[in-house]
Amino acid sequence: MTRSRLKTEQRIIDAVGTILLEQGYPAVGINAIARQAGCDKVLIYRYFGGFDELLLAFAETTTLWWEVDEIITETAADCALIALPDLLQILLDRYVTALESRPLALEIMAWEMSAQNNLTNALARTRGERGMELVKRIRGYYQQPNIDIGGILGVFGAAINYLVIRTRKQPQQYKTEEWWRLQQTIAKLLQAYA
Repeated sequence: MTRSRLKTEQRIIDAVGTILLEQGYPAVGINAIARQAGCDKVLIYRYFGGFDELLLAFAETTTLWWEVDEIITETAADCALIALPDLLQILLDRYVTALESRPLALEIMAWEMSAQNNLTNALARTRGERGMELVKRIRGYYQQPNIDIGGILGVFGAAINYLVIRTRKQPQQYKTEEWWRLQQTIAKLLQAYA
């Protein structure tokens, strides 16, 4: 490939992210992407094959999701000193921080609620893989087969996802009470579960 084509492909991929962040998922389309990238839409079809293929290329070249090491920073020795419910609370708090630091991922997650395409499917697949890796690591630290760590994190993670998506464009002062209530509920349920 020529250097010019590579630059144009990157401009097109970058345009997807820019539109998602600035205008939201309803604005993402071939014409808007071509306009944002400053190229003819024919190039999108020529270089990527179509809209879905472009979304997949965007998903593959963009770091959208958190890494397990970002959520679990503790070693096995550290975890031996922390009760499982307390660690889960810490991890859920880090998960919120990781989500809020990724506005582009939040826009795609919001898009996933109303449509499925290569981009939303790729993010969901990555999210599932990371979640399973997270649970596997926690199970390795805590040999407690009677506690469904995956189920706990799945339920609370879904509640967090919903609230983060719903409040992603609200000023911080409007989020405070809702987040406080969710955090209190999670803490109480985790302590009751242990």
